Amino acid sequence: MQATVTTTIAERIRIGATCLKAVAVLLLLLAATDAFGQQRMEVRSAYVEASDSVYLLSTTIDFELPEGARAAVREGVPLTLNLEIVIQRSRRFWLDDTIAALEQRYELVFHALSSRYLVRNLNSGEQTSYATLDAALDSMRVIQDLPILDRALIPESRRYEIGLRASLDVRTMPDALRFVLFWADDWRQRSEWYRWSPRL
Repeated sequence: MQATVTTTIAERIRIGATCLKAVAVLLLLLAATDAFGQQRMEVRSAYVEASDSVYLLSTTIDFELPEGARAAVREGVPLTLNLEIVIQRSRRFWLDDTIAALEQRYELVFHALSSRYLVRNLNSGEQTSYATLDAALDSMRVIQDLPILDRALIPESRRYEIGLRASLDVRTMPDALRFVLFWADDWRQRSEWYRWSPRL
């Protein structure tokens, strides 16, 4: 009987601690919503170059996270960076022809056991760990040599228009919190389209 009572008390303490942690994360998310919505996200530069049989994209993205959002990430809320890439062939007397449209996604999450920040390429599964949140964010701001298109798919020596748009999303949060913040659209940041017309 004594063991049962002790177990029940231990379970209540554990459940209470879990609830308190969930509430703490929720408060951090709510505190950061206004500040996050005021931040501006921008694709600063982008270019494509040929390498062997593929075209590689390199880009620099400008974004900042307010302290509330940083605290939420430190509590385990994942942050996702999404890149939308569209390649079109310009046609003079007709609609532009879309050659390729793809999405590239990265996820940043804090791993409590190792006290490391993990950035994972959700398309390829490749993962890199960082000692600090700033180092992890920097890796998401500067993306280099991302394969985007097989060179065999397009004729060479033609001018194409490439569009790139980036977005940050923290709505991929744990199910226990998602239903509370379903209305917090300010937690999604999106840049304007960045367009340029290289000859490939």
